[in-house]
Amino acid sequence: MKTMKIIPITLLCLMITVTLVSATHTTTVTMTPNSWAKNTVKTVSVSVTNNGADNIVNVELVVPQDSNHVPLYIVGDVTRPEGWTFTLKGDPVTKITWVATGSGIASGNSLNLFGIDLTSPSASGNYNWAWTTTDNKVGTYTGSITTTVGQAPVSYFVISGVPTSSIAGNSFKFNVKAFGDDNQIKTDYTGTVTFTSTDIKAILPFGYTFLVSDYGSKDFSITFKSAGTQTFTITDSSAGISKDSLKVLVKPGAATDIGILPENKQVSINEKVEFQVLAKDNYDNTFDVTDKATLTIDKKAGGSWNKNVYTTENEGTWIVIANYNSLVSGTTLIVKAGVTTQINKTTIVTPTEQINITSAIEGVKPEMELTAPDKVTIAPGANDTVIVTVNNYGSSDLKNVEVNVSGIPSDWVNIYPLLNDVPANSSKDYLVIIFVPQNETESKTIVFTASSAEGVSATGNTSLVISTAPTGIFALPKNLLQLGVVIIAVAAVVIIGWELWFRKPKSK
Repeated sequence: MKTMKIIPITLLCLMITVTLVSATHTTTVTMTPNSWAKNTVKTVSVSVTNNGADNIVNVELVVPQDSNHVPLYIVGDVTRPEGWTFTLKGDPVTKITWVATGSGIASGNSLNLFGIDLTSPSASGNYNWAWTTTDNKVGTYTGSITTTVGQAPVSYFVISGVPTSSIAGNSFKFNVKAFGDDNQIKTDYTGTVTFTSTDIKAILPFGYTFLVSDYGSKDFSITFKSAGTQTFTITDSSAGISKDSLKVLVKPGAATDIGILPENKQVSINEKVEFQVLAKDNYDNTFDVTDKATLTIDKKAGGSWNKNVYTTENEGTWIVIANYNSLVSGTTLIVKAGVTTQINKTTIVTPTEQINITSAIEGVKPEMELTAPDKVTIAPGANDTVIVTVNNYGSSDLKNVEVNVSGIPSDWVNIYPLLNDVPANSSKDYLVIIFVPQNETESKTIVFTASSAEGVSATGNTSLVISTAPTGIFALPKNLLQLGVVIIAVAAVVIIGWELWFRKPKSK
């Protein structure tokens, strides 16, 4: 009877002992790294830590498999620490088993020397590796490791489609692709990019955040406006990466204006003068078109041309005309006996710069003169137009020359243009429209003042005579009056012509 009681107690103690032994076998297994890009080879380290068991002498790692039991990771080289061997199961490998040839991993110790070369799957996602550890008392412990397959972080951009040359004002398309550090297109790239350029006038793409639907590739367009060699740069500030484009040679656009150098040059008889014709496009790019332009001078000037070089003959002030693609410009050439050339050198600079004429006389302060009509007569309620000329006799250009008036109310006057640049040794005209109110009768003195950005100024006076307001037909505005005179003159010509040529005398 006592024996019957002892047997259940003994069995219970055995069960408790087994349970306690099993409970003390706890292991941690990790894989580093546990996340990397798809279709990429990585060397990973498997670490085993014995948290409370007898010596671990066996470690098994099962490779994740698809529904057909095909391994999703490709196992390459496998390394083993000293005192361990390994075996591989399957082809391709489905399980790796390490077996200790010595005492194994003691309680409280770790081993980090299980190295494996793994090629990740072609599909992104999370994958579970099953593992089992066995101690020398035949106790086992199981668990799993989750590895993640995605895309490598963005590492660089590739820009394609950029031409080697372009025309100022013409846009072109190009493509930007984002790549990860695995040298694969980062199809999940959603970074924000910005653009900058060496051309401060360029029309650049706005900042853009890539969409998932872009799959890491996006087309953009850009328009360069400044002639010369230009580039642009794409930058992802958050990722800390940028890429410069190839260099683009930007050529000037179609000419919209031309000019002749030198301007208003004074030379002696039988002297050779070399002229240059410069064109400018809509974006202020200046370029030399001398070889393609036609140059002529007043016939009375005589002399001869050899391409763009003119040999003077007759004394006088002559007009030189340049013609290029239906654009016309002119300048004066002053020929005098024994005159020393005032302008020694004409320098044509690069297309992106402006033209600079260097005077042979340095340090001479620019001198300005303003000329205006001595008198203008306007009836009350009428208006008239006068020309005011600003002359620059100095050796430096005058910038932003403005003409103002005093002596009459400002609302009587309109001046065109508001500002003008007056080059050295040249002049510019200003159109001044003066309106006299209907009830005004007192004559006045108009003072015109021209001033430049350099602080140079000049003045000129015009007497404004306000005549008696006409009556009858003469009260018509000036333009209508002129039109009436023309109509009367044409009618008179028609009548005279009829009498002389069309009307036949009557037969007697």
